[in-house]
Amino acid sequence: MAWGLSDIAFTGNTQHVHLDPIIIDGMAVFDIAMLVVVVVGLVVAYGSRFEIVKAGPRIVRMVLWGIRSAYRYKRFTLYYTWKYSSHPSFQEMYQEAMSKMHRQVAHGLLRVCQKNGGVYVKAGQTAASLTTLPPEYREMLEKLEDSVPPRPFVAIKKTLEVELGHKVEEVFEAFESKATAAASLAQVHKARLKDGTDVAVKIQYPGLEGALHADLAAMTLLAGFATLVFRVSDWRWFLKEIRDKLSEELDFRNEADNAARLAICFADRDDIVVPRLFPRWSSKRLLCMEWIQGIKVSDKEELKKAGLSPRQVALLFQGVAAEMMCSHGFVHGDMHPGNVFVRALPPSSNILTPWRRHPRPQLVLIDHGLYFNLPSDMRLLYCMMWCAFVLNDAATATTAAIQLAGETTGRVLPAMLKPRDWDTMTPEERLKARNKVGFGGMQDIRNAMKSCPQDLADCLRAMTIVRHTCSRLGTNIADRLRVNAVEALKGLKVKTQSNKRVEYVGVMKSRMKRWRLWLHIAAMKLAAWIVLIAGGIHHEEENLLEQQQSDDDATSSSTKDPATKKTFHIQVMPA
Repeated sequence: MAWGLSDIAFTGNTQHVHLDPIIIDGMAVFDIAMLVVVVVGLVVAYGSRFEIVKAGPRIVRMVLWGIRSAYRYKRFTLYYTWKYSSHPSFQEMYQEAMSKMHRQVAHGLLRVCQKNGGVYVKAGQTAASLTTLPPEYREMLEKLEDSVPPRPFVAIKKTLEVELGHKVEEVFEAFESKATAAASLAQVHKARLKDGTDVAVKIQYPGLEGALHADLAAMTLLAGFATLVFRVSDWRWFLKEIRDKLSEELDFRNEADNAARLAICFADRDDIVVPRLFPRWSSKRLLCMEWIQGIKVSDKEELKKAGLSPRQVALLFQGVAAEMMCSHGFVHGDMHPGNVFVRALPPSSNILTPWRRHPRPQLVLIDHGLYFNLPSDMRLLYCMMWCAFVLNDAATATTAAIQLAGETTGRVLPAMLKPRDWDTMTPEERLKARNKVGFGGMQDIRNAMKSCPQDLADCLRAMTIVRHTCSRLGTNIADRLRVNAVEALKGLKVKTQSNKRVEYVGVMKSRMKRWRLWLHIAAMKLAAWIVLIAGGIHHEEENLLEQQQSDDDATSSSTKDPATKKTFHIQVMPA
């Protein structure tokens, strides 16, 4: 299968790019030959594992997608450079055509992941958070957060009853056979216990563990083959990380322990909640937890309908993640939007808060299978680096970063983390800024992350997911600096396990500098509070009224059956 050269056409001086679906031609022979090579390699390496045979259809889909995609990119680049390199608008034309190419190939990858399920969905969800991927890929793979088709109840009923140790009807007063949510490793059914409590029952897919090993073996071999033959980026590091993390996520008892610990961390706050677990009906492959309904954190339209400000939701989300990192050193490893939901709390009675007339957001965190622990000494250095950002002291930030992440990573880490408005920079300015600190692309960033402690690298990737979501909800670089600085200052006051005194670095050793830092952060908080009280809330109120008026107008003019209207509630689900 191949993409024909005639699929790109120009009319006059106006670019017109048309990318047709893949057509059958002589390249089918190349597909088959490469497929045979990969399959034979798998059989030789893993022939004793029956799972490889069962994974055959999934392997074929992934191999064919990989080979066709690599060939299309190579052919596209060669032809485009040869045909139009002398065109005065070559760069703009090339970027537009490449964007469409990315979108088509990413759509094919999305279909492969959805069809294969399991580890393919997990890999796709994780990849969607990598900012080094083209945006077309990220946008397409984000659909995996809540678009995984569930399995029929008959396929998982046996697993459910084995883990319960009872028949379904002996434990539950009611049990919905249709899954309310499906994810990469499990699916969720709504049920009601005998005492009338509504619960969410998370059931791991049967035969999942063996299938994961086979799929990861196939994906790793394909990634290595693609790197060798097509000279593309080596993604085996990414698959190794997924393999290491899945061993923890497959045991739901770890998830139960993590959820209990997080609930303790935030026990003094009412704006974050962890669903209550029912240990009696939970096991290695089964979780029974409190049923909670909420709005997906990235769904701006539903948040507005509930009277919530998307930006305020993002600020809460960013603050919760920063507190995990700075104060607790216990970080949720999978905070993509499919695992974070929002509920509206009643307005506050405190006249000094911006929530007197509007609902307050409350975050619901689910899917606690993967967590990262940051040692106390690393946590404190991370806090001091953010405090140095506030003081605009590059030397102190670099000193803290080197002690935190090592010489190689420490010299580039402040530039990677310090908030800056990349969107307002030209491509040339971005390249110059990256080259100044020694990294220009994905390979450089990956090499830097390899040389730093694994605990830190894992936590930073988790925070990247949060930053991406919050940016889409409306937060800016000033919000990010303020929120992280506030939590960093709090984190410096949290006692270490050994109760040792904090060993400050750089200008942080000066008590006067620390007072200045406290005053600076207090001023930032005051300014944000004034904006919310005096201006921001009123603007939000006007926007909400406009939205409500728009909805009322649309409703009054609509002739659709009311039964087709979208409901408000979005059920909490793991992803």
